[in-house]
Amino acid sequence: MQISAVRSSANLPRPTVPAQSAPPVDLTQLAVAQTNAKMTASAGAALAQVTGELTGTLVNISV
Repeated sequence: MQISAVRSSANLPRPTVPAQSAPPVDLTQLAVAQTNAKMTASAGAALAQVTGELTGTLVNISV
């Protein structure tokens, strides 16, 4: 006697898809924010350098 089991794909659980995925990251905004932060840091360092030269103090602004 031979017994065979037949599996139906209709009975298998299907993967659930989340209703809402994370929003895409805007890389342009990230790049602008990084550039602005670098420019602010550079401007601050340059201002410190000029102020230091006027007062006779040396400030290292190498990046």
